[in-house]
Amino acid sequence: MPLRFTPIRRYMSSPVRSLQVDATLADAHAILREHAFSSLPVLDPKGTPAGVLSRTDLLRVGRVTEHRPGRASLLEVPDRQVGEVMSSPVVSLGPDDTVRAAAEKMVRHRIHRVYVVEHGRLVGVFSTRDVMAAVRDQRIATPINEFMSTPVLTVDVADTVGCATDRLSEARVAGLVVTEDERPVGLFTQTEALQSREDPASTPVEDRMSYALLCMDLKTPVHRAAAHAHATQARRVVAVEGRRMWGLLTGVDFARAATG
Repeated sequence: MPLRFTPIRRYMSSPVRSLQVDATLADAHAILREHAFSSLPVLDPKGTPAGVLSRTDLLRVGRVTEHRPGRASLLEVPDRQVGEVMSSPVVSLGPDDTVRAAAEKMVRHRIHRVYVVEHGRLVGVFSTRDVMAAVRDQRIATPINEFMSTPVLTVDVADTVGCATDRLSEARVAGLVVTEDERPVGLFTQTEALQSREDPASTPVEDRMSYALLCMDLKTPVHRAAAHAHATQARRVVAVEGRRMWGLLTGVDFARAATG
């Protein structure tokens, strides 16, 4: 079935882990870290989705304390409630809305998940990993160079986690490719930044980077890249030709492949 007709209920995950508006940022950080989520929906006292708390929000409020006199660690999560920091409103769809409609929202808002709401209640989540599965199943053959983002933002393997975290914030991106002699060797994303919370800002990037990336030729069909990324839980695909990096596919780029 074409993605313009395929309902997201076919791919969405349910039930969904959530937060209450009066939960603390420390509680949110613990859940995000334990389950490797990039965001969590926030519910009001009636159980209605009121907002979203993301890793971006935690980094935004935590990173500003790093230069405070006497503060040695990378981040400090302030003693605040998630309702004070969350983003609102929630980007949502119904379970019978289509994969293409969800992908279009992801691309438009540059987000990695759409929450699924039915009769005012949160019933599921449709993420970019689900988009990968849909692109895989649809066998979309367009080469990945048609969807990749450029330029590739990088950080050197010898740089510090403080430098890398600042670069994430300044560029307003979720991840950087870690390079050594201009070759991709890993990733430093918001996940690694938050996992480094208690580390000194001078900690080498190599000590905290992730290896969850794939390097694939520019002409690889996007369905094959999606299948590999989904199966290996890779968070980024680097588009290469020989030893040169040409672009990067994130979850949002895979969503672009699902909008055709």
